[in-house]
Amino acid sequence: MRIKNKVAVVTGAGSGIGRALAERFAAEGAKAVIAADLNDEGLRDLATTLNLATSVCDVTDEANIRTLVEQT
Repeated sequence: MRIKNKVAVVTGAGSGIGRALAERFAAEGAKAVIAADLNDEGLRDLATTLNLATSVCDVTDEANIRTLVEQT
């Protein structure tokens, strides 16, 4: 993949396809993976498992997206 040394923001990363993408990006050498989701429990598990940065975020809320981008 062409993700090596890049920063990836993955929404829906608490479970399912989003989690699989976050895991894959980390495995492929991303400089940083920021995992975002409303599922706080899923994010905590992901952060513990892969030591990723996480953010509880509602992608339908513009203020939440702005905060996510600023944190990134």
